[in-house]
Amino acid sequence: MHDLLALSREIKGLAETGLRYGDSIYDRERYERLHEIASELLQSQLPDFRWPLEIGYPTPKLDARAAVIHQGKILLVKETANHLWTLPGGWTDAGHTPAENAVRETFEESGYRVQATKLIACWDKTRHGHPPEPEYAYKLIFACTLLGGEATPSHETEAIDWFAPDALPDMCPHRASPEYVALAFRHLADPTLPTEFD
Repeated sequence: MHDLLALSREIKGLAETGLRYGDSIYDRERYERLHEIASELLQSQLPDFRWPLEIGYPTPKLDARAAVIHQGKILLVKETANHLWTLPGGWTDAGHTPAENAVRETFEESGYRVQATKLIACWDKTRHGHPPEPEYAYKLIFACTLLGGEATPSHETEAIDWFAPDALPDMCPHRASPEYVALAFRHLADPTLPTEFD
């Protein structure tokens, strides 16, 4: 599945680049067909899957997560979609910086107000043990300090809690992992550590 996914992503990217920059109506028809083929490659595993047609040059999606540590515990939210835990955050919205997205998502998903203080990692999701997914994504993890608020579930989250690093619940393998938590605690212990990348 992983090699097929990489091939599908590549064909999708080539098709969308051609649709964006190609002038010939005949070439456009070919690029549209390539875009369909990119979806068809994954339909043996995901029968209803269809790539959305994106405008412009294809680039990775950005997923911004907040690592909020307070009194020796890290903030996690339990998602309604799969009943697993993760760092608060999600896809970034246009018009806001990555840090602003992480801060906003934390408030929306947990009820806590935080301030981003440091980018501790910018990771290629495919290189950090996550199961394959159609979207190619970069993970941005921000160290954040707690400003206030109280635990408030949302339509996306059914529970909010604080966990010690050696007592983590079942975490969503697509959203975050114990590796993220360990990284956050390392940066808390030594703020001079550089941002990790790749």
